[in-house]
Amino acid sequence: MTAAELHPLAAEVAVQLGGQTGPFLMLVGMQTHVGRSSDLVQAFLEPLAETVQEQGNFTYRLVQDLNQPEKFLVIEHWQDLAALDSHLKQPYLERLLQNLEPVLYEAPTVTVMREYFPTT
Repeated sequence: MTAAELHPLAAEVAVQLGGQTGPFLMLVGMQTHVGRSSDLVQAFLEPLAETVQEQGNFTYRLVQDLNQPEKFLVIEHWQDLAALDSHLKQPYLERLLQNLEPVLYEAPTVTVMREYFPTT
């Protein structure tokens, strides 16, 4: 898959991965406008249910900061970049991004992380 074929976010993740292949995690931080937290949760209901059924997805969870209820984190664990790219092209994710636009205080932050396993 060429960079031109990737969803723009998948292309950004590819740069962060620096050519590494295999599983990786993404932490997507979001902050809503005051009083819009429940709108964010509502917008995520379908994507949460659908994404966990996608091939190549190991984890997709939405968590909320109890001390700052406008702050959320999406914890994502993907088999590889192709699985993330496929996810980003799903119709329910396109709807999610449209629904989040008026709810979010600022653009989400995306942190890509590599997971390490002990070898025996």
